[in-house]
Amino acid sequence: SSTRRSVCTRTSPVMAVSSPLHSNSDIHCVTFAAGTPTHLAQVYDEWAVTYDDTVQNTLAGTGVHHPTTELLSVLKQCVPTAKAILDVGAGTGVAGPLLAAQYQPSRMVALDLSRGMLEVASSLPNQGGYTQFVQACCPDLGDAHGPFDLCICAGTFIPNHAPPETLQSLVKATQPGGFICFSVRKHFFDDLESGFSTLQQKLVDEGKWELVTKEERDYLPKQQINAYYFAYRVLQH
Repeated sequence: SSTRRSVCTRTSPVMAVSSPLHSNSDIHCVTFAAGTPTHLAQVYDEWAVTYDDTVQNTLAGTGVHHPTTELLSVLKQCVPTAKAILDVGAGTGVAGPLLAAQYQPSRMVALDLSRGMLEVASSLPNQGGYTQFVQACCPDLGDAHGPFDLCICAGTFIPNHAPPETLQSLVKATQPGGFICFSVRKHFFDDLESGFSTLQQKLVDEGKWELVTKEERDYLPKQQINAYYFAYRVLQH
C-alpha cells in the first residue's frame, strides 16, 4: 500500500498494551491491528493524554485537528440549528467546545469506546459543553438515547473502528429533519469492501435519508490523506 493509504502497513503486529510504545506514531498503527474492541479501547485509554498532539502535529503536521475542523466547516454550511447533539467517537472532546459555540445545544452527548478518552473530554472547561458521557461500542449507541437534531462522527469511520452499520443506528437516533454528518477516509470509502458507499446508498434507496453534501477535504495533510465529508438529512426511521 502507498503512503496515501496509511502511515503504517496493514500487517503491523498486534502489540500488547503493556508493551513499551516507542512513539505516538506506533500507537496509531496499533489501533488498526487491535484484535478486539476491548484491546482497541485499552490502546486509546493509554493514548488519551497525548492523542491530540499526535493527530495535530505528528500525523497532520499542521497543528490542526482536520477531521473536526473540516467537519465543522461543513456543518456551518448545512446545519443551521441543533439543540440535541450526539458526538460519536468524541474522543478527547475536540469538537465539543466548537459545537457548543456554534449551536448552544441544551443537550450534547459524547460517545466513545474509550473511557480514558472520555475522561480527558470531561476534564475540559465546562466539560467541553457536553452534558453526558457514554462509553459504548458502535454500532451500539449504549445509553446515548435520541432523538437528536444532529449526529456527528469526525475521524472514527476508519479501518478497524466504527463499522458502517453505525449509520443505521444514527438514523434511528435522529429525528426526521435532523442531520447526520461525518467523515470517511477517501481511500477507505472508495474501497467497496469497507461497506460505507453501499450502505449509504441503501439508506437513500430506502428513503431513510437524503444527501445534502459530499465534499473531499483535508484529513491528514502530512500523510497526503484526504477524506470525504458527508451531510445527510434524515427523512424517516
